[in-house]
Amino acid sequence: MSTTKPSGPQILARTMSVARSIGKSTKKWQYHSRSDHHSKVACWCVVFDMLECCDVFRRDATDGAVSVAVNHLMTGPINKTLDLVVCRPTPRKADARRKTFQDLAKTFQIVLSEEDSQRLDSLPSVAVEEKDDVSEVLVALEAKACMTKHSGSIPRLHAEILATGFLAKQAVRSCLTVSYTVINAAPHFITPSEGHKKNLHNQPTDAKSVIDMIVKGIPSATSFPHLGYDAVGITVIECRNDGSPVELVDTTPAPTTKDFFHYQRMLQTVCSEYRSRFSSPNR
Repeated sequence: MSTTKPSGPQILARTMSVARSIGKSTKKWQYHSRSDHHSKVACWCVVFDMLECCDVFRRDATDGAVSVAVNHLMTGPINKTLDLVVCRPTPRKADARRKTFQDLAKTFQIVLSEEDSQRLDSLPSVAVEEKDDVSEVLVALEAKACMTKHSGSIPRLHAEILATGFLAKQAVRSCLTVSYTVINAAPHFITPSEGHKKNLHNQPTDAKSVIDMIVKGIPSATSFPHLGYDAVGITVIECRNDGSPVELVDTTPAPTTKDFFHYQRMLQTVCSEYRSRFSSPNR
């Protein structure tokens, strides 16, 4: 793991600050529960930081030993579609039209600073696999968000995170599972699905209740190898969904760098686990 500071959370907040149309509606929203845009952006940011901060992963990318896939269907007892996975590339003829990880930045409309763009261009090109071309999944990424009605959302969020980790492990025993959750600590939130209603929050209590659930209720692979996650991360933001900029929160209730679920600690765990599982012993 290099000393490069991860920039994923900043890119995520900057991208979520831009309102976008969802479906056929002409109304634009920064966040909409019916869209998975925020999840894909969050997962893209994790891989971006892995390429920047994890030397062994970047080396594999340089050697063409890894690829990525979007909306990959993990086949198991119950099939589960994941936002983004890192996998072994499938041998195929060279195709100039084949998308790369860099291309996904445009596909997902990710807002990069000039410095971010330069860093992205300097990274090795990673191919994007077609849905049916994925062979071995190495890293299963799934991002969730809790934007409003925090207490009422906890049971559903808990069940979804648990199910994703379990089903991914059942589908590919050796894969590295990563749970990344974005939690809203804004004092209020405009809800698109409820007639643009403004939901008032009791912060930081509401955000902390979700953080506590993740910390206490999401099992680790260390304790539960066939169920738990190998790495868990949390980013706290302020998103009012009213057009105002989305801001990162680094004070209470956000995790500190001493907490295992801090974004940077999550990346360190991912890099360590990737090195121990997939790095060639001769390298």
